[in-house]
Amino acid sequence: MKKARCLLGFGWVLGLLVFPASSLATYFPGPQDFFFTVPFDSLETPESVDLSRNHHLVQTDPSTGDLLPSELNWASVDDLPDASNSGGSKLDPFSDDVIEEDPFGDHSVSDADFEEDPFAAEENDIPPMSDPFERWYNRPVFVFNDYFYEYLMRPVAETYRFIIPEDLRLLIRNMFRNILFPQRLVSSLFQGDFEKTGRVLSRTLINTTLGIGGLFEVANPQFGIKPVDEDFGQAMGKWGIPSGPYIVLPILGPSTARDAVGKTVDAVLNPLFWVVPDFITGASITGGQMVNEVSFYIEDIEAFKEGAIDPYISFRDFYHQSREKLIDD
Repeated sequence: MKKARCLLGFGWVLGLLVFPASSLATYFPGPQDFFFTVPFDSLETPESVDLSRNHHLVQTDPSTGDLLPSELNWASVDDLPDASNSGGSKLDPFSDDVIEEDPFGDHSVSDADFEEDPFAAEENDIPPMSDPFERWYNRPVFVFNDYFYEYLMRPVAETYRFIIPEDLRLLIRNMFRNILFPQRLVSSLFQGDFEKTGRVLSRTLINTTLGIGGLFEVANPQFGIKPVDEDFGQAMGKWGIPSGPYIVLPILGPSTARDAVGKTVDAVLNPLFWVVPDFITGASITGGQMVNEVSFYIEDIEAFKEGAIDPYISFRDFYHQSREKLIDD
């Protein structure tokens, strides 16, 4: 009964964060996207460009016999005196004859040359991410999370990393991932992917026994059973449930309406949720897991933020693309 009340409380808090925002989005839309284009009409061709392929355009003036200036005004090519009166020939640089006589051309250009670009890379169609809450909800929460990370999470993670050696931190990470196997198991079953389901069961059995409670990763290096990265949000996406609007959750970070529901289901599937005696103990364990995980990515996070023009947009796009890739795998 106590666990059920905790679950209802968690869902109530999540509802306060998500559903009011969904209803108000109609009246407070986020800022529009602006696209900037290059003003091509402002580009000028340098006067020093050598148009050597048109050297045959140099002619003599029929009235004086002097050479015409070499700096031709291309806008007035048609105004050149007709060379037929002096026995010469006036050539159009864009005529078919000139193109056919081009010594650098391998063959005449046809429409077939533009049908397929051999250097064009294949692009997967990723559905767009809607962000109607950006201006009045997501960005303020993003700023809060950033302050939380910079002034609390990162100093604690750096101190933790300085004290705890990497090998021990890896053992702690392996243990948590092994404990959370029900999340991957149920998500794989929900998708009907029995190959991943078998891998989850095999890895859990091997790592729990031979890996001493999941502290050591044995299944992949010794038996070639690769890890499975699944959660309930991915499972819903696999069944075609749309992601919904982008939502930044306090402390938890980037999410969507679909993934927020998935996080709730994953919380119920976490064995620690049913084992820990109270909320304070559970929050402490979850916080310790977060600190241990962040300790591996401090430099990566800083490099990502420094290289981003707008960190909010960069985090949002990265999250969206990575989630869609996980769903497709």
